[in-house]
Amino acid sequence: MNSKSIQNGRVPRTSLKFLIVLILITGIFFRFTNLDRKVYSFDESITSLRISGYTWTEMVQQDFQGKTISVADLQRKYQQINPEKSWLDTVKGLAAEEPQLPPLYFILARFWAQWFGPQVAAVRSLSAWMSLLVFPSIYWLCWELFRSTSAGWIAVAIAAVSPFHVLYAQEARPYTMFAVLVLVSNAILLRAIPYGGCANALQKSPAAFKPASNSSKAVWFIYAIVLSLGLYSSLLFFLVIFAHGIYIITTEKWRFSKTLIAYLLASATAIIIFAPWIVVLIDNAQKIEATVGLPRLSLSWISSLKPLILITCRMFIDTHWAGGIIQLGSIGIVTDLIRAVIAGLLLLAIGHSTYSLCRSTPKRVWLFVLTAMGITVIVLIAVGGVADRYLVPYIIAIQLSVAYLFAMKIAVPTKSQQKKLWQLALIALILGEIVSCAVSSQSQLWWNKYPSSTEYNPAVAAIVNQAKKPLVISHGGNNLTGKILSFSYLLNPEVQLLLAVKPEQVKIPDGFSDVFLYRSTELLQFELEKVQKYKITPIYKPGDVWLSRVEK
Repeated sequence: MNSKSIQNGRVPRTSLKFLIVLILITGIFFRFTNLDRKVYSFDESITSLRISGYTWTEMVQQDFQGKTISVADLQRKYQQINPEKSWLDTVKGLAAEEPQLPPLYFILARFWAQWFGPQVAAVRSLSAWMSLLVFPSIYWLCWELFRSTSAGWIAVAIAAVSPFHVLYAQEARPYTMFAVLVLVSNAILLRAIPYGGCANALQKSPAAFKPASNSSKAVWFIYAIVLSLGLYSSLLFFLVIFAHGIYIITTEKWRFSKTLIAYLLASATAIIIFAPWIVVLIDNAQKIEATVGLPRLSLSWISSLKPLILITCRMFIDTHWAGGIIQLGSIGIVTDLIRAVIAGLLLLAIGHSTYSLCRSTPKRVWLFVLTAMGITVIVLIAVGGVADRYLVPYIIAIQLSVAYLFAMKIAVPTKSQQKKLWQLALIALILGEIVSCAVSSQSQLWWNKYPSSTEYNPAVAAIVNQAKKPLVISHGGNNLTGKILSFSYLLNPEVQLLLAVKPEQVKIPDGFSDVFLYRSTELLQFELEKVQKYKITPIYKPGDVWLSRVEK
């Protein structure tokens, strides 16, 4: 098959080039529109807590002792920059309470909030701006891997309006930073390897390879620095380093070559740079086990397939039940059937793209994509940790495979009818992504906002905000802090909160028009009803009771 067009990167129609530029602009628009519309999730409120420099423990000790505090004061103290705290307090808070989260993103987020303000849109905009680096990074990676500008531009178009990339570009968490560093580390590795790229990706003979560039100490040094930044952004970057190692060992045919030695030295350098946080992890292993649990091998592979299939599909078209573009009234058999058909078509397309990649590219190309795709999935399934935000390398690898398939079918001379069909297929895929992003951009709730802890907060907040002078009571431990901080963003600033870690600390003061219990525990209900003789009436009960009224 003649691959001259795809090698030189000539997309056959000027209109297609214009379409890709338009898609890129649309993707940028989606990243910055309605940044503050979606609820500020549990995890995002903890990000702001880290930005403030306070810890869970300090907040509980100071303001979760049965005293009243206004929403405005709670946010001013624990969701904004405090002059008495520094970025070192942010690092210390993570080390003491969430050592599984490396500090790089949170340090940057603190300085960002210091410069641009603590408002929801401002804090989230850090991820939005970082997400723009995905475009040049994925283009660069496609060039190093396929030597194809066509594949690069199509990958940019797919990533620009991918529901996955857009949603996490509006999340005040380190996932977008992780994605950018995964892309950059992949591209630099391929640049460092003497035969990292493929001069003719449609030929399988070894002669198809030409050196991308002479391997140099400078490139490997930059690679080591990027690896260390990746580790300081997410512990999952260890899987990226491991996947790179498997790839190099396999392509070097288990020989102790110069390339393998350079990789080992770069990886060792990155781990040494990351060593201070490794010490933190070791010292706080018991705390990690108590809060999130340490990874353990799981035999429930089949149970992990369903979420993996859903994640695989919604990187292109978002049909998730807790926020998706297919909502035909109540959830029913018709909706489920349509979702199943769409999922089936997408899985067939992804399977075909992977098959075509393996058939039409040399081993050094398809092995890189399959390694990036497989290592993360296998490890996360093995430890029972399949989740969108952890599968970034897998998602990127699939997008590379799909981009190459379309580039091969559209840019390479073939029958006019077939080319038009592939162009229409690409347009249909992009339109599905755009519709997903458009619907999501107008929604207050979505699946990435942890529906179990935020789904009914807007309705509950509307009830509280209607009261003339309300008091909201809640009781719990560290889990309560994130829920209350998240909930507080929907309440009027003057609403008063009474927060307690022990039920007996709750003493309801006079002077309030309405007293509410927010997601009350059984212990608090017993204290108020049986001990203090109050009457508790559920007023918002979509399943569990989210809001109750307290009366004498």
